[in-house]
Amino acid sequence: MLCEKCKKNNASVFYEENINGKKRSLALCSECANEMKKNGELPGSDDIFSPSLFASSIHDSLFGSLFGSPSKPQIGAKKTCPVCGHTFEDFRRIGKAGCAECYRTFAAELEPTIRSIHSNAKHSGRAPAKQKAKHKKENELKALRNELKEAIAKEEFEKAATLRDKIRDIESRT
Repeated sequence: MLCEKCKKNNASVFYEENINGKKRSLALCSECANEMKKNGELPGSDDIFSPSLFASSIHDSLFGSLFGSPSKPQIGAKKTCPVCGHTFEDFRRIGKAGCAECYRTFAAELEPTIRSIHSNAKHSGRAPAKQKAKHKKENELKALRNELKEAIAKEEFEKAATLRDKIRDIESRT
C-alpha cells in the first residue's frame, strides 16, 4: 500500500482516530508521518499516553500473551486489510476475518493464536485420497520447479535438463 500523502513510498504507519464520531484513517510512509507529526497534524508520542490507553496497554501486555493472543499494535501503527478495511482489533472482537486477504495481511498476528488453538499453523489432518495424491503431486512439482530455477541461476544446465524432464514426466502422469 502506498503512502496517501506522497504516493511514492510504501506505507508503514497506519493512523486512525475517532473524534466525536468523525473517523479519520491515514496510511503514511515514515517520512510523511514524521513531517505531519512535526506540523502538529498527527499527535506526538506524548499525546497517546492518556491514562485509559496506558491502562489498556498494560492489560494487554500482561494478559494478551497469557492466552496466546498477540498484543495490540501501537497506536498509529494499526494495519488494515487493503480489501475489506478490517483491522486486527475487528478480527479479535468479531472472531471472524472480513475476507480472505485478512489472513495474509494479519498473518504475523494470527499465527500465534492459531498455533495455541491447533498446536500447528499448517493443516495436517486427514484428507480424501484423491485430494491427498493431488496435493502431494503439486508439492513435488513446486519443489522441482524451485530446484530448476536454482539450477538455471547457477548455470547447471545438465541438472536443469533432468529436472525439466522429471517435471514433464510428473505432469504427463495425470
